[in-house]
Amino acid sequence: MITSNKDPDSTPAAGGAPLPSARRHRPRAIALGMGLGLFVALAVFFAIRRSSAGGPPQLTQEAYDAAVRRWDAHGPSSYDVDLELGGNRPGQIHVEVRGGEVTHMTRDGVEPKQKRTWDYWSVPGQLETIGQELEMARDPAGSFKAPGASQVVMWAEFDRELGYPRQYDRVVLGADFEVHWKITRFDRVESEDR
Repeated sequence: MITSNKDPDSTPAAGGAPLPSARRHRPRAIALGMGLGLFVALAVFFAIRRSSAGGPPQLTQEAYDAAVRRWDAHGPSSYDVDLELGGNRPGQIHVEVRGGEVTHMTRDGVEPKQKRTWDYWSVPGQLETIGQELEMARDPAGSFKAPGASQVVMWAEFDRELGYPRQYDRVVLGADFEVHWKITRFDRVESEDR
């Protein structure tokens, strides 16, 4: 039996005309669509599971504003705070603040040489970061410079008395950008001398 060297997908349809070449790429498009659908479904599943499992609630502008007001009204000017970081750059942070100024900071036991990074982990620095990311969530693709970014999902739990962020999680859907931190220890320091 003699067989044709022609592409089997280009054999004539019922009307005698060859099939369009787009049909040859349909399985790839279907697989891509299924993969994207699965990613979105998993993101929604984990978001629902997280909120029902007693994790921090989804962040709202109102909750953030209330936390900032509590910190401004009741936050101590001297404190020590330890954080556990997750996401793309996990690690341990220790910060000492005296009179509203960061006086000592370590990441994984090492003091960073660039002191400009120290303020980022003070409570006002953490709150400022969360506020900036709330703004950035309005335009995920542009703000995070990730064309595939479709949505930013944020969760936060703030201290009921002082307003500091006990836990903060941010995930940019459609991009590999995650930030997670949890305050593992927060101690007021009564004496300004140390």
